[in-house]
Amino acid sequence: MNTSRAARTSATSSTAHSHSPPYHQALRTLLLFIILIAIGLAARVVYLQVFRRDHFLRLAGMLSSPNQPLAGQPGAIRDYKGRVVADSVITASVKADPKLIRQSHDVDVTAMSEYLSNELDLPTDQVEAKLNSKQDFVYLKRRVPLATSERIMAERLSGISRDLEYKRVYPEGAVGCHLLGYYSSDYRPLGGVEYQYRFVIEGQAGTPRRNQDAWGRTIVGMENQPGLPAEPGKDLLLTVDWDLQRVVEDALEQCWDYEQPDQVTVLVMEPDTGAILAMAARPNYDPNLIASAAGGIARVDIPKRHLINLTVSREYEPGSTFKVLLAAAALDTGAFTLSDTFVCPGTMQLGGRPLKCWGRWAGIGHGRLNLANTIAKSCNVCAAQIAVRIGAERYCEFLRRCGISRPTRIGLPGETDGRLQAPGDMYKRDVANIGFGQNVAVTDAQLIAGICAVVNGGRLMQPHVVDRILNPDGTTYRQVEPALVRHVCSQETSRTVRRLLRGVVEKPYGTGQSARIPGVVVGGKTGTAQIWDPQRKEYRKNEHMLSFVLVAPVDTQPQFVILVTVRNAKKGQYASQVAVPVARQIAVYMLRERDLIPPQELPNLSSS
Repeated sequence: MNTSRAARTSATSSTAHSHSPPYHQALRTLLLFIILIAIGLAARVVYLQVFRRDHFLRLAGMLSSPNQPLAGQPGAIRDYKGRVVADSVITASVKADPKLIRQSHDVDVTAMSEYLSNELDLPTDQVEAKLNSKQDFVYLKRRVPLATSERIMAERLSGISRDLEYKRVYPEGAVGCHLLGYYSSDYRPLGGVEYQYRFVIEGQAGTPRRNQDAWGRTIVGMENQPGLPAEPGKDLLLTVDWDLQRVVEDALEQCWDYEQPDQVTVLVMEPDTGAILAMAARPNYDPNLIASAAGGIARVDIPKRHLINLTVSREYEPGSTFKVLLAAAALDTGAFTLSDTFVCPGTMQLGGRPLKCWGRWAGIGHGRLNLANTIAKSCNVCAAQIAVRIGAERYCEFLRRCGISRPTRIGLPGETDGRLQAPGDMYKRDVANIGFGQNVAVTDAQLIAGICAVVNGGRLMQPHVVDRILNPDGTTYRQVEPALVRHVCSQETSRTVRRLLRGVVEKPYGTGQSARIPGVVVGGKTGTAQIWDPQRKEYRKNEHMLSFVLVAPVDTQPQFVILVTVRNAKKGQYASQVAVPVARQIAVYMLRERDLIPPQELPNLSSS
């Protein structure tokens, strides 16, 4: 009996295990289904996030173009009165995804090319070639007007999108181009203050919005995580008054058109502060053309020599304008007094070779001259004898104190050092040549800074072109204060040099008589220099650098110094004919603006 009961119990248990309730089977089926779905979702996520990631990022950009550029807006450049002379405006760069276009079977590439070429003012074949490109991304045209991009975006063309970017604009074209600089076609700041101060002008880029999807919908859980805003750059306030800059450009342009020289430069500096009041050169260029080259405008072939800022990058032998520093050195070192004299026979032997005075004076000579008449008549032979008396050591030491053969650190790129031999390497003839501005090379910035130092009381001031750096809200971030570099001569020497320069203009035999301005006392110094050929190791025949430096007023503390240089003028032969009229026209304007000319003495600018 017990055995039978055990057998029945075992059979019952076996039957229960072989026939599970129906819901157990359903659970297993559901679990398998969930696992398959999870695997499918995971595979899809991997596919979207890894294999198709780039495609959807591009698609997101096309579906939700930003309303503001992600880059920070570059700061403006302003003149001394706060007027904008370089600014940035928002533009759009239209781009295409050729791969996406190929995948869109309903797209007529030819029709799309014709439409885009009309809107973007581009050749149809050029647009079609880009749309058929094998690349994943191409720009059709950079920095086009916003209105143009809005029309294109309204068509919702497959694979066509845009980036909002800033474009640099220069409202007055070529005016002040070498001072301002320019942006390259690939939008890099180059030249001028654009490059030198790029670290404060350029803004900080922001980040895309992180709380919205490609369709602009807020993502749940990320409501409080917008993108970081872009930060605009700081503004530069220059030392230059743009009204004066225009006058300088006009005077320079007249000389450029009439004399047809190879080069012309004008530099205006305030002696007491070192502030550059105006800066211009020819040949020049329009920076708008370069910045717009990538925008589809026909590229203008601008020679590299037009881009060079001659006032800081060109080294040249200045000629007799250098005698201003010679006079200061002679007086300050005690090597020469106002009563000392030398004789100019016209030609003298020095260093085994003849040394000639200029022009007709090489044949007849100036005779016996003191320092005042040496400067007024610009006698080379007497200047050479004065330099030899000073001596190489003392003369070179004084010139280096004035900043000759040293960069001025004016705050512009491309500045060169100039050239001045070591005293131990000089022969007597070398020292003599430096007396009248040959055998020494300077830049405009070096020469005008040195002359300002010997006429302002003996203080070499740091030349600078930026007055202030401004925050985006207009408050001052940094003020550039006038900086004394060093003392170069005594105040008595400075006063005497100013009297000597006055004689150049006022004496009947002075070489700068044409610089006279009724109602105000001005001084100046003319210069004519041969041009050295470094390849042939000789001076070029029939090529000269004509120059003039004007100081006003000279009977009191000078308020400005103007330096004009003209290389290879085709008509005028002397600085008094070519360079002086340019400087005088600028000086008349400046004196009038500063109320330094009595109203009844105001000259007519048109006749200057």
